[in-house]
Amino acid sequence: MNRDARRLCVFFSAGGSRYALDAVRVLEVARTNEQGVLPLSQHDQVRDLSRLLGGDDEPDARAGVVVDVSPTIAVRVTQVDGVFDTAPLPRWPVQGRLIPLIAPAISAALEFDGRLVFELDAEGAARGLPRQSKPLERHTREAESALVFWVRDERLAMPLHHVAQVIESGAHFNRCPNAGSFLGVAQHRGVLCPVFTVGALGAVEPFVVLFEVNRDLLGLSVTAVEGVRDGSSLNGVPMLDVGRMFS
Repeated sequence: MNRDARRLCVFFSAGGSRYALDAVRVLEVARTNEQGVLPLSQHDQVRDLSRLLGGDDEPDARAGVVVDVSPTIAVRVTQVDGVFDTAPLPRWPVQGRLIPLIAPAISAALEFDGRLVFELDAEGAARGLPRQSKPLERHTREAESALVFWVRDERLAMPLHHVAQVIESGAHFNRCPNAGSFLGVAQHRGVLCPVFTVGALGAVEPFVVLFEVNRDLLGLSVTAVEGVRDGSSLNGVPMLDVGRMFS
């Protein structure tokens, strides 16, 4: 591949999320010294990337990245993984229901080494993201059949006609630092979908129940999946009306 065809990005992690930023927009990278100070040559105000994007302060910041925006900003991150060519990588733009949740700070998602990585937009990231603190409002209904699952110690159900797939919250999931009821993004068969929780805000569980509402693919983070049950046998188990909750 010739140099003009390459697209180099700096890869790093912060707040439990994985990111890539166009190397052209990176002015400097540094590691913290023994005193925990970032020895940056530019005297910019240093902010936690996780905090800037609506999350908590970075608990283990070991590196910093200076981003070429106006005005220039420097952000603390957990670690910098290196510079890699993203031109040949699978890439999915942020669209649909994800736009109001993570755009313009995050413009796309990449698959790198089998893992989902957020592609940052320099100007959008500099403006930040709001903190997500509002829980989902639950609504319930009845249905003839349902998928039954657990969220921590709570047994819940979802009408089976909404359910598309159950996947693991693994390499194809990337959490967002501003996780509240919205936890992050999953990629399934070339589609990016927002993943939510009806449990503790910000708590990512081992599995994701993918479901469809108005042709949009969404995800619900769950602890364990019990299986398909007849609606008449649920004996008071709350049946989530996801069609109303996500209409």
